[in-house]
Amino acid sequence: MDNTGENTTPSKIVWLASYPKSGNTWFRAFLTALLGDGDLNINQMRTDGIFSSRYIFDDATDMDSSYLYDEEIKLLLPEVFTQVVSEYNKERLFVKIHDAYTLNSAGVPIVPARPTLCALYFIRNPLDVAGSFANHNAGSIDDAIKIMNKPRGTLAKQKRPIGEINTNNQFAQLMLSWSMHAESWTSPDVPFPVMVLRYEDMLHDQMNTFSKAVAFMGLDKTPEQIEKAIFESRFEKLKEQEKEKGFMEKNRNSESFFRKGKSGGWVDELTPGQIKSIVDNHCQVMEKYNYHIPDVTNK
Repeated sequence: MDNTGENTTPSKIVWLASYPKSGNTWFRAFLTALLGDGDLNINQMRTDGIFSSRYIFDDATDMDSSYLYDEEIKLLLPEVFTQVVSEYNKERLFVKIHDAYTLNSAGVPIVPARPTLCALYFIRNPLDVAGSFANHNAGSIDDAIKIMNKPRGTLAKQKRPIGEINTNNQFAQLMLSWSMHAESWTSPDVPFPVMVLRYEDMLHDQMNTFSKAVAFMGLDKTPEQIEKAIFESRFEKLKEQEKEKGFMEKNRNSESFFRKGKSGGWVDELTPGQIKSIVDNHCQVMEKYNYHIPDVTNK
């Protein structure tokens, strides 16, 4: 990779960070409508891919990442995205990321600070995440909760030998547990500005929440443009587009990507034991972000 002028790399990347099923894709749809004057095709988002993209890595490094171990990939990722910024002729790059904010084996954050402008961190009540995550994985809620509770929970684990052609278009994403993921991105040690957006506020206080996010990213948009983008990216429309055209980001084994788009559905989905498991593991972070803690004492 070309390191020429790396010390003058502009800060362009806005990280759209979240644990899965927390509003990231919805916000990218909103951004697409906002940047496209209301035009929205869910299969042609106006954002710039995902941090775990094998294609972005291979293109930037001119390597075949099938021959690299995960540890080697994580060592190169900061440089990859520094280079990507220097090559994209855009004022902002909006990059989705599900990885936790962690260090690679050299003790360097996998998310590079130099090309970063800021990050939005989307958080959602883990009781609601569980059912939605299970649907996304085409698995059970119990299995989803196990991943959410696991200190080294990982998305898109790689299961093929080194050197074998990889049909998975993403690298493994170390998310840690749900709580650890949130704490990693909101830690004071993160060296760039991070704004936390609650999924529930995106649902119930839309204009105020989305307007604050737009201002935080430094986008010059009018209230009318923001309101139009909110309307064009409403959940019902996203779901209808998926029904008509399909959605390329959907797990091929799951029925749909856009499921219910509401908060509080956990009340009808989770068993008392499942609720207790989530609360026991995540009550401190839930309280921090003002999520109601159900009484699980006798459950």
